[in-house]
Amino acid sequence: MGKKNKILTSIVSLALIGTLIAGCGSNTTSSTSSNTSKNEPITITYSTGKDSTPATQKLVEAFEKKYPNIKVKVQELPNSTDDQHNSYVTALSAGDSSIDVLAMDIIWTPEFAAANWLLPLDDKFTKEMRDKFLPGPVEAVTYNGHVWAVPRFTDAGVLYYRKDIIDTPPKTWDELIQMAKENVGKGGTKYGIVFQGNQYEGLVCDALELIGSNGGSVLEGDKVTIDTPQAVAGLQYLIDLVKIAPPGVTTYQEEDARNVFQQGEAIFMRNWPYAWSLVNGDDSPVKGKVGIAPIPRGKDGEVGTPVLGGWNLGINKYSKHPEEAWKFIEFVTSEEGQKVTALEGGNLPTIKSLYQDKEVLAKNPYWADFYDVFITAKPRPVSPFYPQMSDSMQINFHKALTGEITAQQAIQNIAKDLNDIIKNEGKK
Repeated sequence: MGKKNKILTSIVSLALIGTLIAGCGSNTTSSTSSNTSKNEPITITYSTGKDSTPATQKLVEAFEKKYPNIKVKVQELPNSTDDQHNSYVTALSAGDSSIDVLAMDIIWTPEFAAANWLLPLDDKFTKEMRDKFLPGPVEAVTYNGHVWAVPRFTDAGVLYYRKDIIDTPPKTWDELIQMAKENVGKGGTKYGIVFQGNQYEGLVCDALELIGSNGGSVLEGDKVTIDTPQAVAGLQYLIDLVKIAPPGVTTYQEEDARNVFQQGEAIFMRNWPYAWSLVNGDDSPVKGKVGIAPIPRGKDGEVGTPVLGGWNLGINKYSKHPEEAWKFIEFVTSEEGQKVTALEGGNLPTIKSLYQDKEVLAKNPYWADFYDVFITAKPRPVSPFYPQMSDSMQINFHKALTGEITAQQAIQNIAKDLNDIIKNEGKK
């Protein structure tokens, strides 16, 4: 989601970002595994987006070595997360059993669960196992009291800052705005901050971080909770950031923000972890001048709440080989599997202990700084109707940023839309 995937959530809706949530899936499957000779290899299909790194190939090779009677066929989906989502919806709504393991954007899991396309994993992904994972990703695979997937890798919003200009990063948004005003112009900077202000899922992620960091929320179960003074004030912070950002920030996505920051023109940047290696690349004008910090909090918040991104692995309800599918998921998401993903694919782990692993940190030393960010990260609203909800948030957040409506009007519009969505979609 991150961004890269991004963020996201309606976004699943897609935009990388897609859809969501869910009800309890059926435990009944037409498994043929128990009827197959142990000496006869079983082939399972793992459906995922294209991996340009060696990670997936190395994972499959290691898995097949450990389980010689199980072969893994990797089915590559289109690059676009929207196209990936649509491909899944088409196949699963038709009861397609050709896919065994699904790689899902974090915001699709509730949607697919509600559609009864996934097998519940409560008895497999046990509490003892879940306790080893970061809390946010586990929350994101839990819907209606059941667990529907296992977090494979994660992502969350991060604050980048010019450490050659700012000695200590801001703890609050008020401090950030003040620091930006006092220091803009130093070190070749022109702007206080850059972020994702375009009308898309990335804006939803940014806005929800400001709202959550100020003590606001969007949903609690099926109850809409966004219409509060804390949420209004949180969105107002984002509106205020526009005043210290480039004139075109309301058209910016992740790469637009990164390019401005990397050219040395902004003091702060809200973005995803992927940008770290780029802003510190050999060709970057700000190489060695950048620090990272957790998302600040608002005056009514207790802690900054970065929005969660990432990908999960689940089992197709119609799979004919659910036990073999689980073995693959268990391996890929284990400490051993996630270490391969971290070292070969550069993806951030969902298992807490890997943020202290010497080999992982030797290759990615800055990951130690991300742990404090991820431990407080929160998923976007977990609902099967998230795509529709995201549409409303994208429209109203953007209107607020461009001055068409006030923060209060935007929040009230969203609250009404979300209540209508829950009421109307729930009847279908």
